[in-house]
Amino acid sequence: MTFQWIDLIVVAGYFAIIFFIGFVISSRKKRGASSASEEYILAGRGVTLPFFVATLVATWYGNIFGIGEFVYSGGIVAWICFGFPYYISAFLFAFLLAKKIRESDVKTIPEQITLRYGEKAGYISSLIVLLITVPAAYILMLGVIVQLFTGWALWICVVFGAIVSLIYLYSGGFRADVLTNTAQFVIMYIGFGALLVFSILKFGTPSMLADKLPAKHLTLFGGYSWQVIATWFIISLQTFVDPSFHQRCAAAKTPRTAKNGILVSIAFWVLFDMLTLITGLYSRAEFSSISPMDAYTVLGENVLPVFWKGIFVVSLMATVMSTLDSYAFISAITIGNDILSKLRLKIFTGEDATKALTRIGLVVTAIICVILALSLPSALQLIYKTSSIAIPGLLIPLTLSFFKKYYLTKKGAIIIMLVSSGLSLIWTTGRFLTDNSMIIGKLFWEVEPMLAGISISFVLAVLLVRKATENG
Repeated sequence: MTFQWIDLIVVAGYFAIIFFIGFVISSRKKRGASSASEEYILAGRGVTLPFFVATLVATWYGNIFGIGEFVYSGGIVAWICFGFPYYISAFLFAFLLAKKIRESDVKTIPEQITLRYGEKAGYISSLIVLLITVPAAYILMLGVIVQLFTGWALWICVVFGAIVSLIYLYSGGFRADVLTNTAQFVIMYIGFGALLVFSILKFGTPSMLADKLPAKHLTLFGGYSWQVIATWFIISLQTFVDPSFHQRCAAAKTPRTAKNGILVSIAFWVLFDMLTLITGLYSRAEFSSISPMDAYTVLGENVLPVFWKGIFVVSLMATVMSTLDSYAFISAITIGNDILSKLRLKIFTGEDATKALTRIGLVVTAIICVILALSLPSALQLIYKTSSIAIPGLLIPLTLSFFKKYYLTKKGAIIIMLVSSGLSLIWTTGRFLTDNSMIIGKLFWEVEPMLAGISISFVLAVLLVRKATENG
């Protein structure tokens, strides 16, 4: 994309606003806050409805280029796969778990697993959570966006992105995350709203797109088989093990805030999905020979005037950074609060121990992210593969941990986590070691790792889950 000086001022203004919120506003600690650890990790469990909605919505869309790619390549089916199933999962989460999470005393998923299944299970869950929260893919995406307007080498952009995204979390903790997410939430809608408006002004109303799009782009399944669609519905179950959902519910001011916040968030997700869907279809209709990953940037380059182009690039940055910040902080908590603290180090003691260990975790997370981002062949594949390994192991043990009628023993929970995630890992690795001309290779390639892991998880659950009235 090409930029004028005013666009660069807009970008600079964005960073100034985020830094001011992250360093200054977030440092204004509210009176009556909880313990130091709860203040740093959960913002004192005082997140009100508007901030809950803003931070949860903003955290959802870090894979914005993947969304554009899917819409450009498949059409409406992108919403059927990336949108609709997640609304259902979020709706179920709101009614089944949101209040229970807020009513519990735990701060993280590994703490919940430890409480119900013991320290060994908690440690295993920490490693699984870490697998899906280290945000290397988002660091890479942010580096690519920074490269758009700077022209710097990618490694410089990745390092720069890591520093500017994480530095205010070091001092401000979760409160800084929530407040910066809120600003990023507003910017996301402004940027994509502008992209839609200027697309309509240049190319006509969305009703005129039908004649310019491939027929399959306007069908619900987009040429995909029902098995593929079903797989995406299963993938949406990651909502139940998503650490960002659990953290925000735990940080909500009341259990009612947690439940209602998710329900309101669904409405905002629908709105933003419509913005990304329609603009992606405009890009496919008007620019049919570009790389699908460039769907939004090419459209923005061609329809947006000066200043608004800067606003749009900032909205892309805000979309990625909001997810990056949230997952980096969860990764830091997992390393500090759920792993390092279990080693019983004597370096840090007292109320500030959790804060100090989480800060160490944040530095470690940043280093890991930069290393992985610079060596990744595909950011999208990393997100998909890690989720495929983590979700099968956590879904059933974590969900059951909040209910009393049915339960798992400590041994049963460990078996499900190790076997389910282990099978998905073997399945993922098997794809690299075999090809589909071999019998075993066909199995690895024709069945998704996620489906293999989820299937064995449910089979084990049938065998191992017990009713509370039973002995043992």
